[in-house]
Amino acid sequence: MKNKFLFPLINKLEVAICILLIIIIEPLSLPSIVTNITSIISYGFLFIIIVTRGKKFFYIATIDISFILLLLIVYFSFFWSTNPSESIYQSRLLLRSTLFAVYFAMQYSPGQQIKLLSWAAGIIMILSFGNSILFPSSGTQFINGSMAWSGIYTHKQILGRQMGVAALSFIFHIFNKNLKKIIAVIGLFCSIIILLLSQSKSGLLIILFSILIMFMYKFIVKQKNNRLLLSLISLVFVSIIGCLISLNIEYMLVDVWGKDLEFNGRLPLWQLCFEKISEQPWLGYGYKGFWNSQAGNYVLSNSWAALLPEFQEGTINFHAHNGFVDMLLEFGFLGLITFLIHFLQSFKKIIDLLIYSRAIEFLWMLQICCLLWITNLTESNIFFASNSLIWFLYVSTILSAAVQYRRFKSSQKLS
Repeated sequence: MKNKFLFPLINKLEVAICILLIIIIEPLSLPSIVTNITSIISYGFLFIIIVTRGKKFFYIATIDISFILLLLIVYFSFFWSTNPSESIYQSRLLLRSTLFAVYFAMQYSPGQQIKLLSWAAGIIMILSFGNSILFPSSGTQFINGSMAWSGIYTHKQILGRQMGVAALSFIFHIFNKNLKKIIAVIGLFCSIIILLLSQSKSGLLIILFSILIMFMYKFIVKQKNNRLLLSLISLVFVSIIGCLISLNIEYMLVDVWGKDLEFNGRLPLWQLCFEKISEQPWLGYGYKGFWNSQAGNYVLSNSWAALLPEFQEGTINFHAHNGFVDMLLEFGFLGLITFLIHFLQSFKKIIDLLIYSRAIEFLWMLQICCLLWITNLTESNIFFASNSLIWFLYVSTILSAAVQYRRFKSSQKLS
């Protein structure tokens, strides 16, 4: 009799902890003691999961060999890192978020994952709205002369990414016939409002992309011709590239013409980065080792970063403003080529699953993979990030896809 009440209670507690870890996966604007407590909870939770479900956990963690090779490069980069202590510290944090993603893929189906993300998104919206209204000193920021909401997070771009993913999950519910649409519509509306208040362009692009691909899904699922389906998917990606160009055209123009110091500097910054990449082209400077090294200081000192107060104070936390450039800086061409091979293999699996099943969950996986590219073209610190929702979603997505693909192949052999 006790087990009938105990097991459901444990399951609910597990779900609640999972939602909490999703909320705190990005840096919060909270006192350090709160951050330390949540960190202890996350490590304790993962320890219990690994001990009690080790066999299944290990199976999911090792199901994608190319991903394992990618992580090995990250962790072995300690041996050639220009800042070994920072590489070790960041690697430990990366391990925590990656293990949580393994658990997420192991414990929940793609549909259940989206439901949990929706619950987390609702809590984030309520807390961010309250923090920005009641405590504007911690919930808002003045950037380029205008006020932007950062909610419960440390930066407006983080809140923007969270609202972009929230809108993506709510759009999924709207198009899914098995779920109630009223709450999803309200959630989508609120996420867009908060996104606009955060003034995040990348978050807005995520929503526009999600709406575009979901509307196309209604047409895609009716197509029996696989070539036509692939053509439609290609059209979506061309549209993404067009959106990215239009989003960044202002930055590109001012970089080329040098008209505005506020926006000027991306192209010169990348040129300086490639100078340093050419010095260590194959292995790079190690995981999180570049920007805290003499090579990184050279780039900072000769770019617009030297004008920032944080640089003068020695507290600057900088990046290349492009995830692919940062990947080359940290892991060289070995890391970039390994990632591209891994990504293309995972992408092909998801495309195959979508073609043969037409299930909306695989369209969700496709969107997550696309978001990784979108965010890294306009931002950085997303690849192999210990505190990024996009990285967490990407890892859980490619592992879920690997599991589903193996089942699909097994069913084909049996038939």
